[in-house]
Amino acid sequence: MRFATISKILLVLILPVLLFLAVFTFVGFDESFYEEKFAEHKVNRSLPTPVLLNEKVINFVKGKSNELPGEFNEREKRHLEDVRNVVQTSTIILYSLISLFVVLLLASIFVLKINNLITNFMGKVLIFGGALTIVLAGLLYLMINLDFASTFESFHQLFFKQGSYLFDPSKEMLVRIYPEQLFMDLGARISKWAIFASVIVVALGLFLLFKSKRK
Repeated sequence: MRFATISKILLVLILPVLLFLAVFTFVGFDESFYEEKFAEHKVNRSLPTPVLLNEKVINFVKGKSNELPGEFNEREKRHLEDVRNVVQTSTIILYSLISLFVVLLLASIFVLKINNLITNFMGKVLIFGGALTIVLAGLLYLMINLDFASTFESFHQLFFKQGSYLFDPSKEMLVRIYPEQLFMDLGARISKWAIFASVIVVALGLFLLFKSKRK
């Protein structure tokens, strides 16, 4: 049972990371979102083809293409290469954690053996993991809305070299395609989707928990 307890804690901690990475992968590359925001923030007025440029950027960042539009200068291209590396690393982490989650879950099922205990175990993992994700996503949403500038800066300092992500909108195109407000909207959207996904996870966990207690 000691293994099951340790496994439960690890699974609960892994679940929020899985949910956030999965939501980011789904939401962060949604081209329709960017097209909508380009119109909302009037990016179309300053750039003739932001949708086409964004499509090329997304294909590059996702690893589907090795070419970037010639409209970007070398600093912008280097930053997008850094973004690509971060995305590739996050993808590796996502699949690694999925594998670890499955292995821990299967090992716990093998240790617990009894169906009732297994259902109870899985229910608690989903409830606590989902609840933790809701708390973290809620905090992220508050940080974005209360002080986005500091949150955005802290995020970039975590993943990129100091100064490599600062651009002049009068000279460089990247910051004109992706204004700060767009990233604020994206962060809020990721938070909302993470909460939505977590509510479903918690609901499933409650179902399994009640099911285990009826037996």
